[in-house]
Amino acid sequence: MNTAVSEIDKIRDTAISYERIFIVEVMGRTRGFLAATVGLTVGAEVILVPEEKLSLEEIFKVIKENSAQGKRSGIIVAAEGVGDTHKIAREIQRHTGAEVRLSILGYAQRGGNPTARSRFLASLFANQAVELLLKERGSRIVGLQNGKITSVKLEESCSREKPLDLGLLKLARVLAT
Repeated sequence: MNTAVSEIDKIRDTAISYERIFIVEVMGRTRGFLAATVGLTVGAEVILVPEEKLSLEEIFKVIKENSAQGKRSGIIVAAEGVGDTHKIAREIQRHTGAEVRLSILGYAQRGGNPTARSRFLASLFANQAVELLLKERGSRIVGLQNGKITSVKLEESCSREKPLDLGLLKLARVLAT
């Protein structure tokens, strides 16, 4: 997430300087967690995730409304699973007249150093995992729930899918206007 935010901050500078719309594609083939959190964090005007389909017309509308308010640039964060972002960029340019560029962050996001928080949590998770093994309680996933280090059975973890908080997308829309 930090790598994507850092790169999008640089892209926004270019978007503003050249008065362009940038679509920034981030990882997320089937889920939009990264796109939603990154999009909210960077103040993206539009966030595209697989869990909530946004029509091209809705995207055009946001861009045209922003333009009418004097905004000449914008950031669209898209999870890779939303479809062909090259096509989306072409359609936006064709229907709005805005210059649109596409930046695919891809595997660059996997690089870089972990944050201090990630390192800290890794230490706590490792400690919990060792404690569980010493107590002969294997086949568990260690994680953070409600601010506490905990574990759940592997089968339980695999049997349910965590839903994307669509409230993040609503908040991002409010903050982007």
